Amino acid sequence: MTRKTSPKDSSDAAPKSDDQSLFDDFLPHLIARLAYQLNGDLVEKLRREGINVTRWRILAVLAMGDGITINEIIDRAMMQQSALSRALMSMEKEDYVRRVLRREDARYVEVFLTDKGRALFNSLNIVVRRRQRRLVKGFSAGELATAFTLLRRMSRNMLR
Repeated sequence: MTRKTSPKDSSDAAPKSDDQSLFDDFLPHLIARLAYQLNGDLVEKLRREGINVTRWRILAVLAMGDGITINEIIDRAMMQQSALSRALMSMEKEDYVRRVLRREDARYVEVFLTDKGRALFNSLNIVVRRRQRRLVKGFSAGELATAFTLLRRMSRNMLR
C-alpha cells in the first residue's frame, strides 16, 4: 500500500515505499530526523567558528540570563553534569565564563558570561539565527506560532 498525497502536500512529499511511509507517519522518527539534520548542520557551522555544540548550548543558556546555577544550566542546556563541568572548566580558562559562589548561599555556584563569552555568543548567534530562518522558510506567522505551540505541548506531554 503506497501512501497517497493530496495536491496540498504533494510539494512536500515524494511518493514513498510502504517502509518509508511507516517512518514518515511516525512523529518521533520525524522529530529525531529533524534534530539529526539540524545538529549536523549546526556542528559544521560551529566547527568553522572553532566551537562545539556543548559550548554553544552553554553560551546560549547564559546569554538568555546568566548568573545561574550549574543545575539550571544542566536543565536548560539538556546536558550531563560531567560534560558541563569539563566544558565550564575549559571555558573559564579561556575567559568565556566565570564562576562565582552565590553570596547568599555558598553551596551554589553561579555562572556568568564574560565580555569575551558574550562577544562569541553574539557572533555565533548570527549563524544560528540564519539557520533558523532556513528551517522556517515559507511558514506564515500563524503557522510558525502553531508549530511552536504544538512542539511545546508535545514536550510538556513527555514530562507527565
